[in-house]
Amino acid sequence: MSYSIAMSTNAYRYVIELFREDDSRLGQASVTVDWGPAEEWARFQAMRKGLIGPDETGRISSIEPLWLRQAGEPHIEGFRVNVATDANEAATDFATSYFRSLANQASSHFIEKGLLQTGDQFRYLVAAFRQQSGSQNGSRFQFTTEEIAPSIPISDSSLAEAVGVAVPRGSICAGDVPAFVPQRVLDEAACLTRKSNAKETGGILIGHLRRDTSVPEMFVEVTAQIHARHTEADLTKLTFTAETWTEVQAAIDLRRKGEIMLGWWHSHPVRQWCKDCAPQRQQVCRMASDFFSAHDHALHLTVFPRAYSIALVANDVATGDVTFSAFGWREGLLESRGFHLVEKSR
Repeated sequence: MSYSIAMSTNAYRYVIELFREDDSRLGQASVTVDWGPAEEWARFQAMRKGLIGPDETGRISSIEPLWLRQAGEPHIEGFRVNVATDANEAATDFATSYFRSLANQASSHFIEKGLLQTGDQFRYLVAAFRQQSGSQNGSRFQFTTEEIAPSIPISDSSLAEAVGVAVPRGSICAGDVPAFVPQRVLDEAACLTRKSNAKETGGILIGHLRRDTSVPEMFVEVTAQIHARHTEADLTKLTFTAETWTEVQAAIDLRRKGEIMLGWWHSHPVRQWCKDCAPQRQQVCRMASDFFSAHDHALHLTVFPRAYSIALVANDVATGDVTFSAFGWREGLLESRGFHLVEKSR
């Protein structure tokens, strides 16, 4: 990665107001928003629409509040990220769900003060206030470092043909970047999961980023997984080391197929986590499927921040075969998602 100096694109500060279920007001908290995932999603949306190419970064020109229609300023119903392209500007809108994790963090303050109990339901509103112009040096601009992603190799391919030889797994959301995973990759991950037993294990998903200009749309094609042997693992956590990335890159170079890292997979030894639970309880346990821990989230955000990056979780449950859950970026948030299973090699 390389970095450049860019002017700040956001002229507002944001505040979250919390309310109890009965609509009584708890209070408010000023928050520092990480715009990175939203900016990355907006850039990739412009790329999916063919407005910017794989070798263009797409400069974020502004982040603007979308005022709540019923109440108006300062409350918002979302925000808009504008991406400046060579020819024009592309806009992507986001809902206030983007602030959900910040609202949860803010609620802990009211729990500590005894105004809210752990587990209590609450709702929140987001307000935006224009920041005062000017600074100590007299400039009305702030300068920040902006990450510049390397050029992404993209090849043309038919999305319809890919869908025609695949089977949907999980809930396929229309806004998600289509992802295709071979059955043999799941089989390999399941085998490694069983061998690992009481420790988490995992690997890196590699493959290609494809573009269908007739739609237009881009999609992810996983071609293989590379087992991460050099990790720090225990019953509840997996950490990749520097040796992991060295070995994965060496494997990609040896394959000579122009593949890139698309994401990662890891196991959840649910049968060990829930070994003292009754089988009936294990079947409905929230950790048995579609569970992504805070550590998992932090790793994905740090290592796989690209909007097309995906994660697979191999759930080693005591009540049957290893099952798989998928996660990926959607409108700047890491969410449970579906994928397309390719049962035979194409």
